[in-house]
Amino acid sequence: MTGTGLYRPSAFSNPSRRSLALGIGALALAGPASVSAQTGDAGPLDTLVVTPTLTERLLGEIDVSTTVIDALSIDRQQPRELADLLRGQPGIDSASNGGFGKATSLFLRGTSSTQSLLLIDGIRMTSATAGAPSWQFVPPQLLDRVEIVRGPRGVIYGADAVGGVVQAFTRRGDDHSGARARVGAGSFAMREYGAGFGGGTDTVSVQAEASHFETDGIALQPGGDRKGYDNTSLFARVDTRPTDSGFNAGLTLLRSQGNTEFVGGDTDFVHQSLAGRAEYAINDMWTTRVLLTEGRDESDTFQSFGESRFDTRSRSGQWLNILDLGAHEMIVGADYRDDVVRSTTEFNETSRDNVGIFGHALIRAGGVDIQPAVRWDDNEAYGSEWTGGLTLGVPVDARHRLRASVGTAFRAPTFNDLYFPGFSNPDVEPESSRSLEAGITGSYDAWYWDLAVYQTDIDDLIALNVVDGLFLPFNVDEARIRGLEFAAGMARDAWTLALAYSHTDPVDTTTGNRLARRTRDSLRLEADVDHGPWSLGATAVVQGFRYDDAAATERLGGFGLLNLRAGRELGEHWTLRVTLDNALDKNYVTARDSFNDFDFQQPGRAVFVRLSYAQR
Repeated sequence: MTGTGLYRPSAFSNPSRRSLALGIGALALAGPASVSAQTGDAGPLDTLVVTPTLTERLLGEIDVSTTVIDALSIDRQQPRELADLLRGQPGIDSASNGGFGKATSLFLRGTSSTQSLLLIDGIRMTSATAGAPSWQFVPPQLLDRVEIVRGPRGVIYGADAVGGVVQAFTRRGDDHSGARARVGAGSFAMREYGAGFGGGTDTVSVQAEASHFETDGIALQPGGDRKGYDNTSLFARVDTRPTDSGFNAGLTLLRSQGNTEFVGGDTDFVHQSLAGRAEYAINDMWTTRVLLTEGRDESDTFQSFGESRFDTRSRSGQWLNILDLGAHEMIVGADYRDDVVRSTTEFNETSRDNVGIFGHALIRAGGVDIQPAVRWDDNEAYGSEWTGGLTLGVPVDARHRLRASVGTAFRAPTFNDLYFPGFSNPDVEPESSRSLEAGITGSYDAWYWDLAVYQTDIDDLIALNVVDGLFLPFNVDEARIRGLEFAAGMARDAWTLALAYSHTDPVDTTTGNRLARRTRDSLRLEADVDHGPWSLGATAVVQGFRYDDAAATERLGGFGLLNLRAGRELGEHWTLRVTLDNALDKNYVTARDSFNDFDFQQPGRAVFVRLSYAQR
């Protein structure tokens, strides 16, 4: 369990403090490095998380490896993309085909980008054809919080949560009231502007914000032309909670659209999440909730040899029931998802649905926290799958806690795997995985540390084989991923420090080679200090070498990056922030175009200045 700041573990929270809170229904009340204004306590507050269990719980109670990135960290770092914020966090690695809106893969505990889930306010965001989220199109300017859960979560979320889950949250009306605006500019002709507002009454809260970012980009290949990127995003949210009714409801929309250029063409994209929920406390013990969502991943690609369109839509409904049994809790739910593809490519099938039924418990027995879970999925394309898990948490003393878990998960074949005309295999089966983890945490008044070791075995990996001159998907490979994660942090006086180290050994057991584009060792160190109206900070990320190909012949060197930042409060409402990314102007790459024999270049030194206004 880690965070950008600190947390203090505790026993199970009082049931009255907990509420049903998945996605649009919950945001943390305070960041992990917050200070109690009521007591003047210099120690950190517990932060609330929802992604590991679907219910709102203190981070110190969660016996699953979890990292929280809060609003203050996002604001200070001013990331251009979500991957910039995630790089080097515990268990996370990434690779991209250049900077600014280019194709990006995220590797969570060594698994592929298709084996990890991206949720936005509880909404599954992925391409049903490619099977991976469009990480590069998520606008970090509109995010308030990110929760990263490492390890299999298939028992809760169904297919594809083999490596874990990254959930991004937008702002809540009762946490951000008043008007706000920002304007910024920087290197590579970066321009940014946005405006929004929030507010409401005791029963209704509203949030709305629009943002635009664009850049002329960088040359993706040596000697090439700059490839630009623009992203216009809109966020809107309405929450209502009638007084003393036990009922609350909400509606959330996040939409991004724009254009990104690449070597040989460009793509118009739309990335959208829409959700509505209703929740009702039937009595003191039983709360029920219905969540309806739609995620869209749409692209129109223009190249010299023609135009192609791939539009995927995933609609889902979930019914969740929480039974509060004093020190214990039971969660039982069912969900339904329908994936639809519209494309210039005539797929053999254009839709499929999935029904899932799941349940898990939070039990305290003699000081030991026990969390068993089970799930059954039935998919019309590839049949049924069972997943399960068991998590144990054992307090050693008031400051130290042991945890252990075992879990299974699976990755679903994509529409490309099953239905792409001429290049698919309708008999391909889902990948399956088994994971073991053990960890220990130490938490003190002003600092913490966390150590975890794990192993994940993945069977029936889907890979491409040549049959009659065609590349077709088959279940042929197996992978074994072992790793170690260490995180520590301190918050004392005006200083906040955070350290994350990950060692990952992802191996294809058939060949003995390391899985492509993964580094083995990654280190991230963050330091921030506040001095009156000033704030200063730095982030250093060091990563080892990687191979671009499965044969482990195309080596990409390791690198170290240093990002600097400074901020100044200009009165009550105005803030000026300056970032200097890649301050040492390092040349580095994380991906290669083997067909055209060049490395995808990454941005060099870049300065960005942002002036913000916010009513407080």
